[in-house]
Amino acid sequence: MKIDKFFSWLLLSVVLCSFCACSSDDEEGEGTGSNGAVTLNIGGVKTNLGNVYWMAESYSQGKNHYELQFMSFDLYAYMAGGDYSSLPSSYSVVYISFEAPGSLAELPVGTFEENDYELSGVLDASLDNGEGRYYVEEGSASGSLVITKAGDNYTVTISPLEVVYSDPADVGQGNWMSTTMNWNYTGKIKKAPEE
Repeated sequence: MKIDKFFSWLLLSVVLCSFCACSSDDEEGEGTGSNGAVTLNIGGVKTNLGNVYWMAESYSQGKNHYELQFMSFDLYAYMAGGDYSSLPSSYSVVYISFEAPGSLAELPVGTFEENDYELSGVLDASLDNGEGRYYVEEGSASGSLVITKAGDNYTVTISPLEVVYSDPADVGQGNWMSTTMNWNYTGKIKKAPEE
């Protein structure tokens, strides 16, 4: 699954080489969210992930592969609109993926243990640096992923979330840093457009 995640991230990074996004402020290690956004501050990189989509594909043994996409700008709106005049200068993207039984037409709710989901992404990427300032993923000290739904709004929490991060150039050298936060998102999650 990490390979599928990597290729999904790589594909988005390639597409995003034409795009970018912005950030906000918060305390180091914060993963707070309200009004449909998660604000992160990791290693001095502050970003607001306020554009959230999900996608699904058939997997195996009665399960589907689901992916939540938290982005600092609306990639799909840019792609659909074709107006690239107001592209942001930097962007951040974080994916949370998991397998679960259910429908390809609806995001499932439930609790997923740390070894049953993956969180990874890139922070502060730009046209000149598609790999970004930091590559991030969840650490083994992370708690469960919990997804609930009330009306049209979803709540996505991971408490605690250990985020391990590294400069992409140092990933293979074991130069990882770590911070602990709570991931809290409440808001709408749109289904990603079919390709």
